[in-house]
Amino acid sequence: MDRGDIVLALALLVGIALTGQVAGLVESAGFEGLGSLVWPIGYGTVVLAAWFVWIRPMDLGSRDPDDTDIWGPDDEGTDTDR
Repeated sequence: MDRGDIVLALALLVGIALTGQVAGLVESAGFEGLGSLVWPIGYGTVVLAAWFVWIRPMDLGSRDPDDTDIWGPDDEGTDTDR
């Protein structure tokens, strides 16, 4: 198990289980309006954390035009016997 697996498990635990538990506790204490507010805050925090940790570091920009095209056609020609 590497660090990424641990972070993913922790994010799911906090984002889903803990948010539900906190919302249930707040609602059972008599604060239904505040309990309804806990859900979007909890899940929104998980979405922002996932963006910050996993999505933001990805290089989604255009590639350098000087790089070789690894998905382009080969220089060797095609196999016509298939």
